Amino acid sequence: MILHSVYFSPSGTTKRVAELVTGNIAGRSVNYDITQLVDISPAIGADDVVMFVMPVYAGRVPALAAERLASVKGNGQKAIAVVVYGNRDYDDALAELCDIIVKNGFEVAAAGAFIAQHCIFPKVAANRPDKDDEIKIAEFSRLAKQAIDAGGSLDVCSVKGNRPYKKPGSIPLHPSVDKNKCDKCGICSEQCPSQAISPENPQATDDSKCISCCRCINVCPQGARRFGGVLYKIAGYKFVKDNSARREPEWFF
Repeated sequence: MILHSVYFSPSGTTKRVAELVTGNIAGRSVNYDITQLVDISPAIGADDVVMFVMPVYAGRVPALAAERLASVKGNGQKAIAVVVYGNRDYDDALAELCDIIVKNGFEVAAAGAFIAQHCIFPKVAANRPDKDDEIKIAEFSRLAKQAIDAGGSLDVCSVKGNRPYKKPGSIPLHPSVDKNKCDKCGICSEQCPSQAISPENPQATDDSKCISCCRCINVCPQGARRFGGVLYKIAGYKFVKDNSARREPEWFF
């Protein structure tokens, strides 16, 4: 059995959770980072398992990630659904991911929602997943493997979330560029999942394409990109105040 791990992780935290789950389940695994890839078609064997790990954006699976998942097709193989959110709520994202997986031909055996540091407001869930999270991720992994080995099948309608899903919300905050630090190396443009940054002028961002995923902030070697401004400070104060109480992982079998 090979565990195929498919994740969308612009800021790196979703990848971290995927690695933790993978490390506790399988000795042999293959990773597929669809953060930049437009299309993937992994060779999935009949006895293989596929784990899908997605971040939560405004309570939903990111639309760009959902589009890229369309190429990952199954034929009844077992699957694990995992969403990672920044301590506010995962709303309908896990139910939506389960529905996508089933539509693509897989059978969901386990689903879970885990917490990681918020990428836009990093004071929220700072440094998570932490040691306590790792213990719970290990327990989820153990139970997921147990469910798969037993041939278990999750009733996806029992997963927390609404159908129809909540309307995707737009995020009015976008990273700004410190032109004194930016040397126009182009790394942000190369790695932007939504191609919102101009290759010719990396200091220019198309806000209509930007999904506020923080990829450019995380890959910039000069630290030239960041969130800032009056609106960010106001929104940040309220967000931190409303979402600082620690939330814990939830899972379904």
